[in-house]
Amino acid sequence: MDANVLLLHVMKNVLPERIHNAEELGRLTVITEPGHVQQYGPDVDVHLVESVQNLEVMRAKVLEILRERRIDRIFAPFELGQSAAGYLRSYFGLPGTGLDVANNFSNKYVMKQRLAAGGLPVTDFRLAAGLHQVPEAADRLGWPVVIKPVIGGGSINVSVIDGPEHFEEFCRTPAAERLRALPVPLLAERFVRMSAEYHFDAVVENGQVLFSVGSRYSSPVLARDSFLGSCILPPDDPTRQRMTDMHAQAVSSLGLDSGVTHMEFFEMPDGLLAGEIACRPAGGSFPECIRMHTGVDLWRACLEVSLGLSPKLELKAEEGVLAHCHLPVSPGRIVEQTSEEELAALPSVVRVDMLRRKGDVVPAHLNSASASAVVYVRGDSPEEAEAAMRRVVEAYKIEIVPEDS
Repeated sequence: MDANVLLLHVMKNVLPERIHNAEELGRLTVITEPGHVQQYGPDVDVHLVESVQNLEVMRAKVLEILRERRIDRIFAPFELGQSAAGYLRSYFGLPGTGLDVANNFSNKYVMKQRLAAGGLPVTDFRLAAGLHQVPEAADRLGWPVVIKPVIGGGSINVSVIDGPEHFEEFCRTPAAERLRALPVPLLAERFVRMSAEYHFDAVVENGQVLFSVGSRYSSPVLARDSFLGSCILPPDDPTRQRMTDMHAQAVSSLGLDSGVTHMEFFEMPDGLLAGEIACRPAGGSFPECIRMHTGVDLWRACLEVSLGLSPKLELKAEEGVLAHCHLPVSPGRIVEQTSEEELAALPSVVRVDMLRRKGDVVPAHLNSASASAVVYVRGDSPEEAEAAMRRVVEAYKIEIVPEDS
């Protein structure tokens, strides 16, 4: 494909190599941020900005690029680049998802309004322009509340506040300082005590869902105490069927034409609540688990629809239940760790990806998908697959000490 593609690459996010080197990208121009991890070859024109979320800086940078060469398409596969990509497409008349729809999918306050207006059940929410407005919002919603930036990802800067006294304590922490420094408002949501949390991943083209798969997290993401994982539910699972219908309703309510989506659901006594929905592949190893089980490469589908191409979905029959778990990690130096060979020898394990090894230094800031290793297991049912995940977690040992020790 002879195209000039602009990639908005947010700091430390990493594209899979098969996407990073995809021939469809044609002549590639990159706008990224200081501290970016992924490197590019000598033929790639790389521009640095302090923040991809600064729309005026991005507009000026793209104008500078357009004075040198045309831009045919914008590829923005990471959460914090979604609004900027939509704004730039709308401002410069480029094809693809414009600002209105991009904002529906990335601004959590707008998203919740649109989902509720479309008839989907969501937890109660209110806007808090600053941290000092959280108590008023919580008094109306009822404590405890979840607070988060309206634009964010990876559970970064997300906190559960139990009540007024806890809020006062929270306000004296570094986490509160980070929230005060954010250039976006906050969203306060009533905390819901769910019995399970699910995610639903799909490919949409011309407003139609071409592919979808539903999965159950090993435990609710904000409540987990050791590891993050999920198992793909069988096609005939009734919860997967309910998610299929609610996801289609969400896509329609938010106005998506084409894209890859990642949506979350909460199981409540009276049914499912719609959580959030993003228009990009899931983080961590969730797309790889889906690719192993169904044959569908969500990263490639995201690239193809971003470039205006019809996604090539190489579906295969789903066999059994595939699950995966992100094994725990924390900041510091890894001094001891269960080996890849020991993990691979455990029952039901089909693959082990070691992400960090003995001697590695883990950085201070981690997100919800950060891990030391990812292990994939297969069972005949979700219960068997989840039991296999628990065996892996119980067998895994890792010792991490502060870097200066």
